[in-house]
Order: sequence, then structure tokens, then C-alpha cells
Amino acid sequence: MTLAPLPFPVPMSSLRWTLGIVAALFTAAIIAIAVIGGGFRRSFGAPDNSPLIESIILLAAGLVFASLLWPDRRMLMHTVAVLMAALCIGCAFIARETIFTATMGWSYAAGWFVFYYRSLWAAAAP
Repeated sequence: MTLAPLPFPVPMSSLRWTLGIVAALFTAAIIAIAVIGGGFRRSFGAPDNSPLIESIILLAAGLVFASLLWPDRRMLMHTVAVLMAALCIGCAFIARETIFTATMGWSYAAGWFVFYYRSLWAAAAP
């Protein structure tokens, strides 16, 4: 069974903008949760979350942004492809608790892999 092509062409820039806006909203939410959640946790006497974990999340978000800005950098795109594969694996573990969050992660990764394919592989095909 093959998928039918879309009845209208999807410009590559709209896919890039959609992925970029979603990544920006996710990054802003992570920063807000870290700031607000850190104060809330301290009010109960709990320690803050590890700054290393938050830094890794922000670094990964920065790499995704960079891949959307410079899709011609093959090594960057391959690095983010590994990150997206790790996101899919992480979503498989999250799916045991909540399927909605896992589906959002899988949907974003699927959109990014379409962008990855169209940027590197479909552009190189004759």
C-alpha cells in the first residue's frame, strides 16, 4: 500500500516554519517550567532539577533550530537525525504513562524526518 501524493504542493518553507515555531514554543515552555517549577519545588524543600539536564534539553533544542536554519549542513542534519531517533525511543517509554505526550513527540519527529528527507535525500536525487 502506497500513500497517495498530496493534491497540492507543500512548500518547504512552510514545513520549516511550522517545525521552527513548535520548537520555539517547546523551548519557551521548558524555560518557563524550569523557572517556575524550580521556585515551586524549593517552597516544599525539594532540590532544584539538575542544571545539566536542563542544559542538555536546551542544547538539543538549539541543534534542532540550527538544522532548520542551515539545512545544507549535512553533518548537523545527521546529528539531529540521531537526536530525533532518541526522541522516538524516549517517546516509547513515555507512552507507558501518557499516550498524548508520546504522540506529540512522534508527530514532531515525523515532521522533522520529512524535512530531513526532503532537504538532503530528495534534493540529491536526479
